[in-house]
Amino acid sequence: MKQIKTLTIALLLVGGFSIGAQAQDETKTTEKEPMFNFSPAFEFLRSTHANYFNGPSLKVTRNFGGHFKPGIGIGYATTSLHGDNGFKLYRMKILPVYANLTYEFTTRSKFEPFAETSVGISFMKYDRATDLNPNDITPIKENGLYVYGGLGLRYAVSKHIAPYIGAGFKGYRMSTNDLDINPHGITFQVGVRF
Repeated sequence: MKQIKTLTIALLLVGGFSIGAQAQDETKTTEKEPMFNFSPAFEFLRSTHANYFNGPSLKVTRNFGGHFKPGIGIGYATTSLHGDNGFKLYRMKILPVYANLTYEFTTRSKFEPFAETSVGISFMKYDRATDLNPNDITPIKENGLYVYGGLGLRYAVSKHIAPYIGAGFKGYRMSTNDLDINPHGITFQVGVRF
């Protein structure tokens, strides 16, 4: 059942990427803009439970000549200890896979502001213990809804290289059940688009 759910979500992500790509303006990509951009970054998330999730990410976006740039991405985040809903979560590792949509604002400057949003699935692995029994550890693997929304600013060093910074809100396993383990908080990223 879990494999069917995971496969369904993956197909929805791929389908959403295709729909977003078709919705773009059908003008040809200019010579100055490559067909695809790659954006490796390092991300820092400050959880609402006062600890940090850090790790690398990589986004690939497709240029269609308009303001909207659809893409896909993958990340990795880890923390040694996270407290959530009366549990102590040790050696937490999170792997989000997501569809991304970036809106690039028009500017004549080398500074390029943008807004972006992502939605996908997070695969989580950690060891769980209760506050009352910290030595009774249970290994857990689960997945959930990944979301991100934020703003950023790039600086165009050349036609093809633009370092950037960004900030926003990220949730690794969003849920309407307040008893679920759902690390979320304010995130910052530093990267380069080429």
